[in-house]
Amino acid sequence: MPPRRRATATPTEGRLALVDGKANSRMFVYLVGNYLHRIERERRGLYFGDLDLAVIAEMIGTAGVEPGMRDAAYRKKHRDFERAIPVDEQRAVNASSLAVAAGIPRETVRRKIRKLLELGFIVEKEPARYVLKPGVLLEPERQAAFARGIEQTVRFVNELLENGVVQWVPAKKGKAAARK
Repeated sequence: MPPRRRATATPTEGRLALVDGKANSRMFVYLVGNYLHRIERERRGLYFGDLDLAVIAEMIGTAGVEPGMRDAAYRKKHRDFERAIPVDEQRAVNASSLAVAAGIPRETVRRKIRKLLELGFIVEKEPARYVLKPGVLLEPERQAAFARGIEQTVRFVNELLENGVVQWVPAKKGKAAARK
């Protein structure tokens, strides 16, 4: 199998790095636990308390755009929620691949897919292959949840910085950095 092609990225002036890994492990686990609890609360609200439903819906959505997100033009076109991503610009996935990737029994995945179809969250692009329904992520309830999720993620990163768990490391300048 050929190696996965990574998305082209915008060069940055540096990156976050873990500070004293083992020494900060308890603080990292504490902060990430709090962050995940806040995010899970949002997900439960969007998916009627059913986190397996959330996992399947989110995996369908992520798989649908993953190949395109490797392409700079696609990323630029779909970087925000100004427009829906049409069915023909999404890669479809089936229940078997979702079950393997999620570690959820295939029959459970099939039930969740039926529920997502009934709710109008997903559509069948090809027989037994699914994508997100165009526009479903543009609904005000979802947009508000995304905004809260982004806010929580920024809060988490700031907590990591404020507690000395991670630090900003400037990019190396010169020939050595250009070779990397």
